[in-house]
Amino acid sequence: MVYDKNVQLPGCAWTDEHSRQGFARRESVANFRALIDFGHADVQVSLDAYEPRLEYERVIAVPFKVTSGEVIVEGPEETEPGRAFALTPGDYRLVAAQYATGDEEEAVDLFLSPATEPPQRSAILVADKALSPPSPLIEAAGIAGEQ
Repeated sequence: MVYDKNVQLPGCAWTDEHSRQGFARRESVANFRALIDFGHADVQVSLDAYEPRLEYERVIAVPFKVTSGEVIVEGPEETEPGRAFALTPGDYRLVAAQYATGDEEEAVDLFLSPATEPPQRSAILVADKALSPPSPLIEAAGIAGEQ
């Protein structure tokens, strides 16, 4: 999960369509589906534009709004508080690039680059065989646990 510090409930309510496209998002929240079901992910954050690499198996870009000046990154089953970093409030393009590094390990490279205009649409830049996204992509999700 990647979310602005102002967001109280960062979990998204996933539908089958969200799972098929590999992400669920709201304005200041992005939840990405992992390449592996169980295991460990090494996450790196870059405050630069996405640069394609051959090893990336899944790459998803989403609009992302920072309001608080602080962004938090955490996994869905982590017991420790998420990692936070400062980022100037504004509109960004958030890209999650993933690749497997072992049977139960993957790497996730997150790229946050300022948008000259607020991005309106998400995009799947590299699709692995587990994705079968709807068209158009689902651009909104509910809050996990809310009816």
